Amino acid sequence: MEDKLKLLKEGNQQAFEEFVIKYRKEAVNFAVTILRDYHIAEDIVQDSFAFIYVYRERIRNYSTLKSYLFSIIHNRAVDYIRKNNGDITLELNAISTFSPEEQVLDEERRKSFIKSFNNLNEKYKVVLYLYAFQELSYKEISEVVGISLAQVKVTIFRGRKKLKNLYNEEINE
Repeated sequence: MEDKLKLLKEGNQQAFEEFVIKYRKEAVNFAVTILRDYHIAEDIVQDSFAFIYVYRERIRNYSTLKSYLFSIIHNRAVDYIRKNNGDITLELNAISTFSPEEQVLDEERRKSFIKSFNNLNEKYKVVLYLYAFQELSYKEISEVVGISLAQVKVTIFRGRKKLKNLYNEEINE
């Protein structure tokens, strides 16, 4: 168990504040990719931090505190989606340094990618997002999503393959 996790489990206020400051922005971004609503994502993240603090004695031994937080956020976000019959989508806002012509082409590629990503099923979206954008390890993804390490590897492989096919279909239209 990492030192921060141990301090947090013991109720160290400073450790909890550092934990919130360090991961709040990433946590909100992760929740936004699932929920598509910034305000709901903030609420889910705040509730997740509160849950961790209130029930700190229940903290399980994850490889990192970040993976523990993301697993709680993932579960709460999925519960919220199920209760509200929603769907997971991705929105990326990238700043381009290309010429105007290249910016137009880049914007079209970006829209095609986002559309392709959004056409993936929920499992692929979450796992690929955690892997590519949050740069979590396979083990951390396994902990967040609650699947085996082998399933993570298979899901990433199949998700990337499916995304590539969807993207190719999208740009060829």
